[in-house]
Amino acid sequence: MKRFTVKTAVLSLLILIFYKTDIYPQGKQTSVIDSPTAFTIAQGTYKVSLLEYDNGGMEFKTFLGLHDIVYLGVSLDVQSAIGRDEPQFNVPGVIAKIKFTDGHESFPIAIAAGYDSFYTGYEGLEEDDDEDEKNDLNRVIYGPYFVFTGSIYLFDSEQYLSVGIRTPTQPDYKPDNTSYFTSLDIPLGEFFRFNFEVERVYWDFRDGSDWLFNPGIKFSYYDQIIFTFAVMCEGDERPNRIIRFEYHGEF
Repeated sequence: MKRFTVKTAVLSLLILIFYKTDIYPQGKQTSVIDSPTAFTIAQGTYKVSLLEYDNGGMEFKTFLGLHDIVYLGVSLDVQSAIGRDEPQFNVPGVIAKIKFTDGHESFPIAIAAGYDSFYTGYEGLEEDDDEDEKNDLNRVIYGPYFVFTGSIYLFDSEQYLSVGIRTPTQPDYKPDNTSYFTSLDIPLGEFFRFNFEVERVYWDFRDGSDWLFNPGIKFSYYDQIIFTFAVMCEGDERPNRIIRFEYHGEF
């Protein structure tokens, strides 16, 4: 299963890169599928995100641009929000990002640090080994991250490559689970983008079967209304299909 999904993702990437399409400028994204970039939003603007994941779960995020280089917001995860099972509301978390630089001519790489939730759906929840019912509502993984994003140019178009590292600190500090992530964001035409991620690559490269390979397609209507469909693939596990809706507005 893992070999199949990796081959499929790589083949899709090659087809999209070599496919001839008209190039239109598109905006920079604060995240790709499940991993952040080094970009922020403008001061006085805001973004609202609603993600649906496996077994009817939903994740709500919203953040405000306090400055062109800083945003601050909140995140709320609800397991089984849709369906027959009883919804389980997890404790809301704070999300934030600060961009240190947009890069310059001799070093065209943006650099940022932030704090956010990790992974998506049940991949982003700590195992419940505690009998205390209160801890059942505090299982979403959060932590700080550090990320670099640069532009690459293929066939007269601009793509965005991000590389970063993050460490889980909430609900439990687990430095041994520090992991790398990388993503590629390819604008296609005026409204579409192809995304591909590799994440949860542990710092010592152990447990390769736990690595996540995430291909996705994003529809972006002038960077105001954004719709994403993606598949998160892990080893021999069933792929996790996710859908995200985002709205980017201003006051």
